[in-house]
Amino acid sequence: MRIGIDIVDIDRMEAVVKRTPRFLNRVFTAGELDYCLAKPNPYPSLAARFAAKEAFRKIDTSLCRGIRFRDVEVTIMEGGRPELMLSASVLASTQELGINRWEISLAHSRNQAIAAVIAYRE
Repeated sequence: MRIGIDIVDIDRMEAVVKRTPRFLNRVFTAGELDYCLAKPNPYPSLAARFAAKEAFRKIDTSLCRGIRFRDVEVTIMEGGRPELMLSASVLASTQELGINRWEISLAHSRNQAIAAVIAYRE
C-alpha cells in the first residue's frame, strides 16, 4: 500500500485560472471541467482535483515521468464518491508497479483543498 497527499490553496487556483485560462484545458479533462464549471464557485472543486492529480504523482516517482495531468481524471460515482480514472498508458505504468486498486478522498475548507490517494497491491 502507498499513499499520496497534496493540499492546494483555493485562492491560488483561482488566480492561476484567471491569469492563464488555458491552464484549465491543459490540466483538466472535459468531464472534470463540466463538473466543476457547473458550480457557482468552481475553484474549490478545481483545487481538489488538482490536489488529487498531484497526490497520485506522489505515489511513486516513476509515475511523474511522461504522465500528463489529463491522464488522471477524477470522476464522481453515484452517491457522490470520487474515483480516479487513468489513461491506458498510466494504467499500464501502475500495473508494472503492481498497483491494481485505488481509493481517493477529497475535501476542502474555505481556503484549501486536499486530496489523498491510496494505492493497493493485491
